[in-house]
Amino acid sequence: MLQLRDTQRAFAEAIVEGKYDAATAAMAADGLALRSMALYRRLIRNNYRQALTITYPILLQFVGRRYFDILARGYFKAHPSISGDLFFYGQSLPTFLCELEVPPLLVELARLEWACHEVYQAADSLPLSQDRLQVIASVDPSQVTFHLHAASRLLSFPFPVDRVWQALQPDASADVVVELPLPEEETGVVVTRGSGKVQVTPLARADYLLLEAMARGVDAASVERMAIESEPKFDFALFMTTVLSLHVIAGFSVEQDV
Repeated sequence: MLQLRDTQRAFAEAIVEGKYDAATAAMAADGLALRSMALYRRLIRNNYRQALTITYPILLQFVGRRYFDILARGYFKAHPSISGDLFFYGQSLPTFLCELEVPPLLVELARLEWACHEVYQAADSLPLSQDRLQVIASVDPSQVTFHLHAASRLLSFPFPVDRVWQALQPDASADVVVELPLPEEETGVVVTRGSGKVQVTPLARADYLLLEAMARGVDAASVERMAIESEPKFDFALFMTTVLSLHVIAGFSVEQDV
């Protein structure tokens, strides 16, 4: 008789690989073991495929149902779930697409959709109040570091993949046309959530690099210096207004001199 660990391994192989012999041998010898295992495997695969369709609806639209289902079956075998929470199931899909050496657009589109998935599920945080913002003006900016909202992500792409994402939104205008292949153009975007809806906003290259520096914990004085060094006439006040309007910043810290 199989030990519990061996039984669990056999069951996992039956579900993921379709290798039923060891698992069915440990089940009741009533002739229904193989049929029951196959049915359960089919149900599990359908659940995981459905989880992927929910997480990657734009990729599904872009490649079509038949191709997406083939990807889902391959992903199920190559990256079986290691968590009981289906929220995390699709996390490795961009990696899987890289392993398949599919066109880079599919990989980058999957990266963007996973970020959207995380942002949609992220915790809420209160926006910065005006009183809190006024504190920044009264302290040494070299002592101020910012914290980005949990419901936000910064991503950089080798081409404007956000155009494809926008064009395939349910409420996108039918007049929107995206020409492929996309131009090779370094593109930075910020993914945010507002009124329960995920938004993808492309940023000017300078704005993206500054916001990325803020996310790394670079102090406000250094961020402003970076802006001026890159472009002497850079309007830092306008940049901060833009960042605040996107609700990317959840708070800031002031380091006290010791």
